[in-house]
Amino acid sequence: MLITFEGIDGCGKTTQINLLAQALQAWGFDPILTKQPGGTEIGAKIRALLLDPSHKALCPQSELLLYMADRFQHLAEVIHPALKSGKLVLCDRYHDATLAYQGGGRGLNLEWLRPLEAQLATPALTFLFQISPEAARARINRRNEEQGGESCRLEGEEKSFFDRVAQAYQDLSARCPERFWVIDAQRPTEVIHAEVLQQVLKKIES
Repeated sequence: MLITFEGIDGCGKTTQINLLAQALQAWGFDPILTKQPGGTEIGAKIRALLLDPSHKALCPQSELLLYMADRFQHLAEVIHPALKSGKLVLCDRYHDATLAYQGGGRGLNLEWLRPLEAQLATPALTFLFQISPEAARARINRRNEEQGGESCRLEGEEKSFFDRVAQAYQDLSARCPERFWVIDAQRPTEVIHAEVLQQVLKKIES
């Protein structure tokens, strides 16, 4: 079973996927925790190219192709083998991120991806963590101050970009309500975690 976590940068999905993996292990499960981009050795190199803030010359089409390259490598090495062996896979971002960021945020026409999409594994459940771009930016700034880091190439985009990404995610969840579970990501971490765990356990038992 494939469960994916989606949302704009700063929404808290990475915190929640890690908490879920720990909780499932305590319940006796052995989930595979992975991410896109960067869930393989090759993918890690692609991720470095994509997120390096100095790569301002990377055009939207090249960005899209790099994400797709990472995804297919990840599917071949991690997701398809895990699903075939009956494993539970928790993935931090998946194809919905491309539809939201490159389709919604960048405004690219993604119709030509349809034949490739037919080869993707379909998530059984997708959590969408909704948060305002303003609140997400505040979180990112606070993290950078606390850790002495800097925003990655995508985190440095303008608010209008994230407005478009957030709207694209909202549209995706409206089109696929049977797969998406939308979460108010501005609530306390422990409250969100309890909701995520409850929905995952329910999906596993169904």
